[in-house]
Parts: sequence; C-alpha cells; structure tokens
Amino acid sequence: MDDDDKIRRNLVVTSAVIIGVAWFDVSLPDVLERLFSIKSQAGTPGAVVQLSTWKVWVAALVVLGYMSWRYRWSDEVEQATRLFTESVVSRYKKLFGDVYMTDVTKWFQSGAFPADVHPQLSAAYAQLVPHTLAQQLGRGPEKVTFTGPMPAINQGNHMMTMTAEWLPGGGGVYVNQQQVNIYIDTRRLKSMIWSARRFALANSKSSMSLVWPVVIAGSATVVVLYKLGRAVFG
Repeated sequence: MDDDDKIRRNLVVTSAVIIGVAWFDVSLPDVLERLFSIKSQAGTPGAVVQLSTWKVWVAALVVLGYMSWRYRWSDEVEQATRLFTESVVSRYKKLFGDVYMTDVTKWFQSGAFPADVHPQLSAAYAQLVPHTLAQQLGRGPEKVTFTGPMPAINQGNHMMTMTAEWLPGGGGVYVNQQQVNIYIDTRRLKSMIWSARRFALANSKSSMSLVWPVVIAGSATVVVLYKLGRAVFG
C-alpha cells in the first residue's frame, strides 16, 4: 500500500475522501463503521461500536500527516523538485536576456538610467562608453549589443561582453567592446524570479507532482482540523 509508485495516489485519494465527507456532510464515523463492519468485542453480540467522533478525526489527521510526510520525502518529489528548479532557472535565464539585458542595452545607448537600477551599472556604462570617447565622437553609441551565457539565479554580478557601436556619421565609425560586470537590483531580480516560478508552475509537468497533491492534502488538513475542533469544542 505504501510503495513508492503509489504514495501520491494514496495521499490524493485519502484527501479526496476527507474532502468528500465534508462536502456531502456525511458522518465519517458512520462511513468507517459501514466500511469496516466494526462490531463490539463485548456486550450485545453483533452490536455496532459507536465510534467517538473526535477520535476518528484525530486518527484521520494522523493518517493524513503520515501520508503527507511520506510523500514529501519520496523519490517522486525529489525528482520533481529538481526538474522544477531546472525549469525555473531556464526561464530566469531567458527573462534575464530577453527583458533585463534588453533594458540595459537601451540604458547604455541613451546614457540615461532609471533611479532604481543597481548603482554599479553606471560603472559598467563608464567602462563601455567612456566620457572622453563620447565627447570626442560628439554623441553616444547608436547601437549597444551583448553576448555571453545568461546567469543562473544569484544575487551577484555577471560578466557579459558588451559592444558599443558608433555608426557612420560626422564622428566616423567606432566600435568599443568590453567585458563588463552587469548587476541587477533586488526588485528586478525578485520580480524575474517570481515570474520564472509562475511560468514553471503553469508550464512544467513536474509542477503537477508538486502543486496539486499539496493543494488537495492542504485542503483536507483544513477540513480535518475544522471537524476536530467542532467535535471537541462543539
């Protein structure tokens, strides 16, 4: 019954039964008495044992807790967590390149930065577009591009190859390529991490093994605690 390949099924079925009992307003002790044909061991032969309601809900809570704990440390959850993390990192890398670095190139091209960007970006800009060079050419770069692998999720800086190009004009053609440290501020970092997680939750198969059992078991736990409270305190 508790084999690794049946852990999730057992948890979901048990949780669904508990939720169903509450939804249809069925007495769980009555269900157990009929399901297991519980009879008294003493007294009138064949008399059905009157199960204590609060004890039944305590037992349900213990069973649900054990199944949740068993599922939490199962191989399925371990593998699903690893795949989910990989999906989040992959999505974050895409957001870093498609969203953040696109904004960075625009800021570097215009020379104007929002007030809430990481302060170290100005140092990277000064390295790529030196003030004396901009003065000599009479303008900022017409084009700024970047190359290099996207970073994994982290709080630090990331080395990128940035290229600033001054296209043909009064100042001539000039290209400056530098290895610069690109920093990201905490607000944008957290926003992209949460966006990556939301995307992975909605678009990765591994999230099904993590989210729905947790949602169903969590709902069942709330039901059990509510019923137990009603049974104890009236």
